[in-house]
Amino acid sequence: MGGSKVLIVDDEKLMRISLESQLKKEGYHVRSVDNALEGLKMVKSEDFDVVVTDLRLPGMNGMELLKEIKKYNQEIVVVIMTAFGTLESAVSAIKDGAYDYIAKPFSTDELIIKLQRALHYKNTAAEINRLRGEIQAEFEFCNIVGNSESMKKVLEIVKSVSERDTTVLIRGESGTGKEKIAGAIHYHSGRKTGPFIRVSCAALNREILESELFGHEKGAFTGAIKMRRGRFELADGGSIFLDDVDDIPLDMQVKLLRVLQERTFERVGGEETLGVNVRVICATKKDLLERVKEGCFREDLFYRLNVVQIGIPPLRERKGDIPLLINYFLKKFVSQYEDALPDVSPEVEEVLVAYDWPGNVRELENVIEHAVAFSKSKGISLETLPEYLRKCDASTDLLSMDLYNKQSINLQDALTEVEKKLIQWAHQKTNGNQVKMAEILGIPRTTLRNRLVKLQSFDKPMP
Repeated sequence: MGGSKVLIVDDEKLMRISLESQLKKEGYHVRSVDNALEGLKMVKSEDFDVVVTDLRLPGMNGMELLKEIKKYNQEIVVVIMTAFGTLESAVSAIKDGAYDYIAKPFSTDELIIKLQRALHYKNTAAEINRLRGEIQAEFEFCNIVGNSESMKKVLEIVKSVSERDTTVLIRGESGTGKEKIAGAIHYHSGRKTGPFIRVSCAALNREILESELFGHEKGAFTGAIKMRRGRFELADGGSIFLDDVDDIPLDMQVKLLRVLQERTFERVGGEETLGVNVRVICATKKDLLERVKEGCFREDLFYRLNVVQIGIPPLRERKGDIPLLINYFLKKFVSQYEDALPDVSPEVEEVLVAYDWPGNVRELENVIEHAVAFSKSKGISLETLPEYLRKCDASTDLLSMDLYNKQSINLQDALTEVEKKLIQWAHQKTNGNQVKMAEILGIPRTTLRNRLVKLQSFDKPMP
């Protein structure tokens, strides 16, 4: 990996000059100094990929230099040079963050192999960090889109529960964004640097699911040719997201209950009891309490899972959020090279707000992706929508109500509010012409007059 920047810190002049010369021949950019303090100054003033330092140095030693470098920049890779008799110190240095050590005397070829490995490790770690950053960005709170009261409540609960290790049960229809909520909880918790492991319990049959969750020993069943770690083991130190938890068979629910209570389990076909430190987040499309009453779900497991429940409303019950979501998905799918987002025609917005969205937010996302693909920089028109939406009659949906988190409703107040909205709509459509208002509302003009007096909606004198 020629071209990489290497700093050598060694008080032996001949060794320092020899290494610098030979590494330069290999194409590395090399600097060298004879003490740790000077080395630390150079690390802070120039961008080095690797620091190769002797352990025994005058003043500040190599171990102290390692710690200071790691405090300053975790991404700089440090290789320790040490005499054969002090290998214990080298092992200690690795525990403190050194990538590797090389025992003196060594050949230049040995060091070059170590450097190549160190640089490969550095590039791989940088790529992992970049990907982790991209994944984490996907689960930022700003990606939970919605101004409706129900979505504000969801975000409020997510924020308050993230920092705790509380078990969370997320309930919502398919496509409402349960995984996004689970990810937001994980990536805003103290476990965010740990793994976020996802399992779809509905997608796997009983035997495969048990092995997926808890792992198996070699020879546990036909085809188990080697030991395999399960998802709970892989999630150690992080969070596990169990989607469609209601699909876990009854006999396996006992094992899940034990993990929740004791944080222990055995692999399939194994006797060793394994401990795990993991946060459990579950999701379901069904009413688990109903499943308990039907005898399909253990009551004790339900109460273990239902510590905090987050209910995500279907899109049809928060239609006021649809324009925000349209804009959010346009930003996601429109090329970064475009000057501006395409215009969405009023007819398109009317159709999208009127539609009932059985597939919820996921379906809307797919529709916007389809529309962007067919827009050809002409804006989002009815022609860019999938055929099934072009056939929709927007007028069939009069009102959308956000009822998901309502506990009770005063029917008379609700009817009055609906009536007021319809009369305001008719007033806007006809510019206040009462003859036309009565016509488009399908009621006699005298009835309309009575309604207007009752609601006291408008200040204009009656024509």
